[in-house]
Amino acid sequence: MSAGDKWDARDAGPVVRPYALTGGRTEPADGEVLDLIAIVVASGKPASDSAALSPEHRKILSLCQAPATVADLASDTSLPLGVVRVLLADLIVRGQITVLPNQPIGEMPRAELLREVLHGLRAL
Repeated sequence: MSAGDKWDARDAGPVVRPYALTGGRTEPADGEVLDLIAIVVASGKPASDSAALSPEHRKILSLCQAPATVADLASDTSLPLGVVRVLLADLIVRGQITVLPNQPIGEMPRAELLREVLHGLRAL
């Protein structure tokens, strides 16, 4: 490094490795891997032992006060997707997070409507 270069703490990378956040687990405890677009929300159930929750669990729980996708949570926490999935599974098992059901296919927008929206966006 030259005299003009300044070291920034952000250059050091994460302080805690992802495997340490999950206790070495790479798959959710229940075996069910959440889809990127799965919507999760806090169940409102009070934490029986909030001291057992890691800061990352608490951060995810606070973000889930409003419905959020798994991808959004990974982005908002700056954690790898796999870590977020494992931590979410922990919260689901504890009953603190609920996965909202996907929209039935009949309620999804028609392909024609989506094409019209796409053409409208391209026209902008």
